[in-house]
Amino acid sequence: MKQDEHYQIIKADDSHADFLTDFGRRSFIDTYKDTLSLRDLEEYTNDAFSKSTITAEINNPSVIYFVCRDLESNLYGYSKLILSPSPACINPDRTIELQRLYVDESYRGRGIGKLLLMHAESHAWNRGFRSIWLRVWNGNVIAQRKYLNWNYLVVGKEKYQVGGDARTVILMRKYCQTNNVLNERNCVI
Repeated sequence: MKQDEHYQIIKADDSHADFLTDFGRRSFIDTYKDTLSLRDLEEYTNDAFSKSTITAEINNPSVIYFVCRDLESNLYGYSKLILSPSPACINPDRTIELQRLYVDESYRGRGIGKLLLMHAESHAWNRGFRSIWLRVWNGNVIAQRKYLNWNYLVVGKEKYQVGGDARTVILMRKYCQTNNVLNERNCVI
């Protein structure tokens, strides 16, 4: 568990399935509502964010969710790491995908995203992964800048299918800094 003076990052369990389902669906729709049709969004989110899908992922050893809560246990965001096939431009040796990182809109700018990311990175490094990779929608310049500021590098582009629409996504990667001693409290800055 990672904690600062206001928030804790904990591994999600079955008790978080409703939050991950509802908040994940809302966040995904919010992110893409101006670029994808409502039909494509509903089709994708009905499957990807169904409670049965989320619950199965929580209990799948190749997927890990972390949630951010305040000291009263209110939830404000989450991250998701998944062992998945990596694109050709990413060396598949000991890498893991950061598939999602969402923070409640009314709590953005408080460091929750960075806290979630640092915890996910620390978790990955401590389990022997050499790099983390992710996809960011080509039009999401704000997220791209954040990841660049957090030392992720652009390594390629690919098409990503959502419903009947294929979108261009930017592929980014960050290598573990092996010259540092890493722990759950301070990973890579």
